[in-house]
Amino acid sequence: MIADRETFADLTVHLKRASDALLNTVRYMTLLGHAEGDERCPAPLDQLVTMAVELATMERILRALMDANDEEIARRLPSYRS
Repeated sequence: MIADRETFADLTVHLKRASDALLNTVRYMTLLGHAEGDERCPAPLDQLVTMAVELATMERILRALMDANDEEIARRLPSYRS
């Protein structure tokens, strides 16, 4: 087994929380920038978008890990169904 289900579930929960927090921060900064007419928001927003891309990459890696894990289990246990 490449990763046990509990560890995988923990990773996905943290990824979801980080993604939600990032989205809420972007929404807040967008509203704050419009409310105050502040032109400084684009740079931090660009950094947050970069973080969002990294989180999306982490999600793809976790999905690939889950698929590899299922394939490994299926190879060892022919009766296993994903």
